Amino acid sequence: MFKLPILLLIFNRPDSVKKVIKVLKRLKPLKVYVSADGPRNRNDLDYDLCKKSREEIFNINWKCKVSKNYLNFNLGCRDAVSNGITWFFKNEKLGIILEDDCIPNLDFFKFCEINLKKYKNDERVGCITGNNFALKSTVRETYYFSKYPHCWGWATWSRAWRKYKKDIAFWPNLKRKKFIDKIFLKNIEQKYWTKILDHTYNRKIDSWAYPWSLCLWRNNMLTITPKLNLVKNIGFGKNATHTVSNLDDNSYKTYKLPKKYVHPKKIIVNYKNDNYVFNNHLKGKNFLYPYRIIHLFKILFFSPMSFYTKFKKVLFQ
Repeated sequence: MFKLPILLLIFNRPDSVKKVIKVLKRLKPLKVYVSADGPRNRNDLDYDLCKKSREEIFNINWKCKVSKNYLNFNLGCRDAVSNGITWFFKNEKLGIILEDDCIPNLDFFKFCEINLKKYKNDERVGCITGNNFALKSTVRETYYFSKYPHCWGWATWSRAWRKYKKDIAFWPNLKRKKFIDKIFLKNIEQKYWTKILDHTYNRKIDSWAYPWSLCLWRNNMLTITPKLNLVKNIGFGKNATHTVSNLDDNSYKTYKLPKKYVHPKKIIVNYKNDNYVFNNHLKGKNFLYPYRIIHLFKILFFSPMSFYTKFKKVLFQ
C-alpha cells in the first residue's frame, strides 16, 4: 500500500486512463483523487469519451478512498486543471499529480515520496518532477535542481501551490521590470519566455503550466529533477491539446533509478542541463521568427493533416 495521496486529472481519453490505473493497481495507493473536465459544448464524441473515461475509475477496486471532482461543463485546460489541483490541496498538504496521458514507472512514486518528505519545509523548493529531458546529463547524484517544473507526472506541497495564480495578473508589471532577464541568461530564452507569457496572459494559450512556472520563478522556487526519466507521455497525436504532430513526439523512455540515493549538496540550478532542455526539448527557437516559419513548413511537409488540424494553434502560440 502507498500512503501518499494521488490526484488523477482526466478528460476524454478512456484508453489512457485505463493504462494509468493499471500502474496504480500495482502501487495500490490508499487515497486517489480524480478531477475530470466536462465535455465540450455540442460535442457528442466528447460526451461519450468523457463518460467512458469516468467509468474507468470504477477499476480502482483495491482498498482505496476515491474522491471525485467531476465537472458537468468544459472549462478548458487552464481552468479545469487549476480547479482540480486547488481542490486536491484543500484536502491534502502534499501529493502527487498525474494527468491521464502520463504513465509513470514505480520508481517515480518512491522518488516523490523521498523528496516530498525531505524538502517539506524548504521554501527554496517548489516542485518535484518525474521528467528528465536532458538526455546527455552526466549528473552523479540521484537528482538535480532546475528552473523547469515539467508536469508529465509531478508532486508538490500545498505551501507551494498557494503561490499559484492562474491569471498571472502580475505579469505586465514583471515584464516592465525585465524580471525574465534575471531568470534566463540568454537573449533567445528571454525572448521565448516573454512571448510565451504574453500569449498566456492574453489567453492565446490555454495553459495552467506556464502560470505555474512563472509563479515558482517569482517566488524563487526550484524543481527537483531526477537524473533519469521516470514518466512516459502517451498523449501525442492529432487529438492532443498541445502537441501538433509526430515531429513533437518527445515522449521519452523511462528508466529505473540507482538503488543508492545521493542527494545534491547544494540547492542551485544546473544550467548545463537546463540549456540542453531549452534547445532540444522545448526547442525554443522554433517559436521565434524566422525559425517559426521554417518549423511550420516542416510540419506542413511531414505531417500535413496535423498542420491543417492545428494550424491556428501552432501559428499563434
